This record gives sequence, structure tokens and C-alpha cells, in this order.
Amino acid sequence: MSEDAVVVAARAKALAARARLDSSLAVARQRLNPKSLAADAVGSAADKASLAAQTGIQAVRDRPAIAAAVAGAVGLALAHKPLLGWAASLLGRDDATASSDTSS
Repeated sequence: MSEDAVVVAARAKALAARARLDSSLAVARQRLNPKSLAADAVGSAADKASLAAQTGIQAVRDRPAIAAAVAGAVGLALAHKPLLGWAASLLGRDDATASSDTSS
């Protein structure tokens, strides 16, 4: 090859490399775009939430008694103060008497 042919081939190779680099940069810019990142994060979170819900539903179907016990325990934990007040009123105690009995 003559020198001119070598230079032309080198320029063509450089132009091809530059085109590949520009293409790669365009892809990277698109992937790193905040809107694209947010959309990917939302999609990923939705997929994981859906999978967790399906897993939970299957666990309840497989073990309904355990699921009912857990739900009851959570309900009691959330409503323990109103339930204690209700029980005290059934026993004829007011709140001051009930609290003084427990503090002794």
C-alpha cells in the first residue's frame, strides 16, 4: 500500500471508531437520563411489589390458620389500649382504678 492508501485507511478506521463511540455515548446518555432512571426504578419497584404480593397471597392460601393468627395478633397489638379500657369498664372499674391497680 502506498502512504496515501494507508492514511485513507487510517482515517476511515478512525471515523468508524468515532461513530461507534458516538453511538455508545448516545446510549449511555439515554440510560443515564434522570427520566429514564426514574422510569426504570418505578418499573423495578412495581415488579418487586407485585412479586411480594403474589408470594404473600400464596402463603396465606397455604397456611390460613397461621395468617389469621398473625392478623389477630397485629389487631390486638394495635388496639390494646381501647380493649383494655373496654375490659375495665366491663369489670366496673374506671380508668383511674385500673391504672392504680397495675402500678402497685
